[in-house]
Amino acid sequence: MRSCGGENTNVEPKVVTKIETKYDTVVIEKISYVPKWKTKIVTEIDTFQTPIDTLAILRDYYTKYYYSDTLKIDTLGYAVINDTISRNTILARDIRTNILIPTTTITKEIYLNSNEFYWGLGLQGKTDQLNYLGTELLWRTKKRSVYGFGMGVNQNFQPVLSGRMYWKIGK
Repeated sequence: MRSCGGENTNVEPKVVTKIETKYDTVVIEKISYVPKWKTKIVTEIDTFQTPIDTLAILRDYYTKYYYSDTLKIDTLGYAVINDTISRNTILARDIRTNILIPTTTITKEIYLNSNEFYWGLGLQGKTDQLNYLGTELLWRTKKRSVYGFGMGVNQNFQPVLSGRMYWKIGK
């Protein structure tokens, strides 16, 4: 078998690599809250140069403003921040997210010692007489056992069937 195998008689294992990427949605519990202020700056004004519409200022003070801001998070998704502002404070803040985290699964399947078939010619005999000439098929199993089957003719041209079994010894 070694002489028919060519220069490289070492059999490389067959490696099959499968890469699968799934996108899992990150679920964040919806929390509506009012943020606390950190710094307060008071401006002292004692006189005004222009006339002031007090009713317009009070209407603006008690009006509710709804702000929505969408933040893109690279290629993973986005976050939407909704704020409700009235009376110079944030009344409510609502954050909604749609973030997809990629999960990559890499699986490697290594097939060592797969079934292999060999075909060749066989002959047997003594130095003065040829007893058998025929074709042979060798089958090596995954468990490294080798079985041989052959068909040929003997010196009288009668059909001959042959069978062989081989086991690996040592490394």
